[in-house]
Amino acid sequence: MKTVQNIFIVDDDAIQAMMLQDYLSKYSTFTIHVFNSGEECLKNMSINPDIIFLDFNFDKAGKDAMNGIDILKEIKTLRPETEVVMFSGQDKIEVAVNTMKYGAFDYIVKSESAFHRSENVIYNIIKRMKLAGEAKLYKKLTYSFGIAFLILLLVILWLYNAGLISNNPGWM
Repeated sequence: MKTVQNIFIVDDDAIQAMMLQDYLSKYSTFTIHVFNSGEECLKNMSINPDIIFLDFNFDKAGKDAMNGIDILKEIKTLRPETEVVMFSGQDKIEVAVNTMKYGAFDYIVKSESAFHRSENVIYNIIKRMKLAGEAKLYKKLTYSFGIAFLILLLVILWLYNAGLISNNPGWM
């Protein structure tokens, strides 16, 4: 079963990124990488992040910086299995819906409960990964059982046609 190993925090607000990193660092089960821009994040996708906390606006990164939606689209093109959580100071429902439309797992508004919500999102992603792994296992077991049953049926038919078994109970 796959587990979370690498988490990216992509935010042009260094203080916000450090605070989230510090909050999540209590979990020693994964490595946290912090990037100041979306372009920097995209250059490091070879690290294979499992979860990316992505800022929506990159105002401090410069006027030519990509916005969160463009980065989200690029991430989903490069690694569709990576879960992206959008982080933003905007609490507009249209923004949240738009990010979800492009494949974000969740949308968190930067507020006093944002770090706690990020912890819950990680838990939900891990839970989803576990369920997906179990579903794959059950699917393989179902196929295996079906194949074994088919083979057993074919062996019984072959034995019956070869005359090695019959439908006579033996006392007749």
